[in-house]
Amino acid sequence: MSNKFDIPEIPLELVNETRRRFRKVWALEDLNLHEPILGVNWEREPDELMTAGSSWSKRIHDPELDVRYQLECVRQEIEQMEACAEIGVAWNNPGINLVHFGTGPLATAFGSEWIVREDSYPFFEAAVHTPEEALALKKPDLYKDGILPIILDRIDYYNDITEGKIPLTPCDTAGPWSIATQIWHYEDMLEAICTAPEAIHYLLDLVTECIIEWYDIQETRIRRWSGSHVSFGWPWYSRGIGIGDDCMVSVSPKTWEEFFLPYNDGLAKQYGGIFYHCCMCYDPYFESIIKSYNFMGLDADINYNSFDKIESALSGRGVWTRNLPVDYSDTEKANEYVGYIKRLKGKAGMFISTVGKSRQDAIDNGKRLLDSIA
Repeated sequence: MSNKFDIPEIPLELVNETRRRFRKVWALEDLNLHEPILGVNWEREPDELMTAGSSWSKRIHDPELDVRYQLECVRQEIEQMEACAEIGVAWNNPGINLVHFGTGPLATAFGSEWIVREDSYPFFEAAVHTPEEALALKKPDLYKDGILPIILDRIDYYNDITEGKIPLTPCDTAGPWSIATQIWHYEDMLEAICTAPEAIHYLLDLVTECIIEWYDIQETRIRRWSGSHVSFGWPWYSRGIGIGDDCMVSVSPKTWEEFFLPYNDGLAKQYGGIFYHCCMCYDPYFESIIKSYNFMGLDADINYNSFDKIESALSGRGVWTRNLPVDYSDTEKANEYVGYIKRLKGKAGMFISTVGKSRQDAIDNGKRLLDSIA
């Protein structure tokens, strides 16, 4: 049967060069940005496909729209890679992801409800409210329970449609606490830190084990796995795992070290390291986070986190994965961001980027950024 989709050819020589440079950044071997990971991005006119595909709910319910949207994203990412190559830099690897299924589908295997509303992120209604209910939970069948079979079916669909030519990353599982609080009601679980800590540890042990198994199931099912244990293609990494840990801001750093760190470390030991994402401000936790097993880096937004604390946490230790975008249409902001890059240069790994009105404008801005940090 002929394929009705236009499957782009990914330039493997550019992918190989990008991965070579990523390895150097993660290994802290290019702190002075001699071979930077630098993206050039430019504005594009939104069309009907990209507008429709930007809705997570539409893509969940319409596999064909999902594939068409993601393949168009891949084409745009290939264009970015080619533009970067023109100025001698490298960018990330194109691919398909499963992020639109939400940050906690694994919770549904334990009985939580998956709720998808029009043009909204999926969310999860917890199944458990008491320590007794938590202690009664058993390990689910990750092939059959909750919405996990739907995700496996979508992986099979991607495999067939793309003929295994496009890399795919697994469905996001966030971190152990994020999954656990979608199984056990958030406030009730936080209260149990004080009243029933044994139930907390029981559930987190169970969830951490299931996260590892769920990754294994998906990654062996995927015909062309991206090689990364995370739902987004960004950033690519050769070892370790990236997790979202938004729940940390609900507890003190001391409590985080007691109840969060051991389970994050369980994943880090399984995969060889760990780097962290949190959506807003989490700089009070940096000194605790860097105690993680084989700590790799922070996805810390400069709009919410102190740069002094980012610099202190990462210097000699890790990578700033935030992809700091320098926009020369705002000279004051661009100079501020370039200043951050210069301060961190020689101390930590970095991923940087610039934007432009057009492809050529973005390339010119990329050259300008390289000159400014040389």
